[in-house]
Amino acid sequence: MPFSWDLSLLHQINTAWSHPVLDWLMPALSAIEAWLPLIIVAVLITAWRGGKRARVMLLCAGIAVALGDGVISNTLKKTIGRVRPRDARADVIIRDLGHGSPAFMRLFEKPVVKPSEPNGATHGKSFPSSHTVNLFAVATVIACFYRRAGMVMYLLAAAVAYSRIYCGAHWPSDIPPSMALGILVGLALVGVARRTIRGV
Repeated sequence: MPFSWDLSLLHQINTAWSHPVLDWLMPALSAIEAWLPLIIVAVLITAWRGGKRARVMLLCAGIAVALGDGVISNTLKKTIGRVRPRDARADVIIRDLGHGSPAFMRLFEKPVVKPSEPNGATHGKSFPSSHTVNLFAVATVIACFYRRAGMVMYLLAAAVAYSRIYCGAHWPSDIPPSMALGILVGLALVGVARRTIRGV
């Protein structure tokens, strides 16, 4: 069961503070798969032009996502089993991008905005937020190597974390611990890298 403040803040973000522009922007931020072509291009350019330091950073970021998403988030989701707001309550608004193929074409479709209809089925688990863990881990890795770029990435990570509440996928209380997990994963991997790889 959510805390009273948790439920109140969810309703504020998910319902009261809504806007048609945010109804597209927030799902767009959440749909990381839609941005995958751009992410791949950015990674390839960084690996090509950035030198050893940038390539070590990319290695740390990749391991951070694999560890944060595949091990930590997956294990905690299965262990804790917290139900998502949109699967638990009928007063939550579900927001998502429209259907499209390939995935980036979803960015050009009309967003889906509809009330939740809980029927006992679940679509993933709520805690932790994998999006938040992954992006804060990556932001931490980047900040350890390139401070200014890392600060920009932290802002993006925070926006994505907010979008998960706005879209009805997570409770507000899921987010701070997920941020902390991501930061810890990022710091740990950079620490290991600096102890094992010279010149970074």
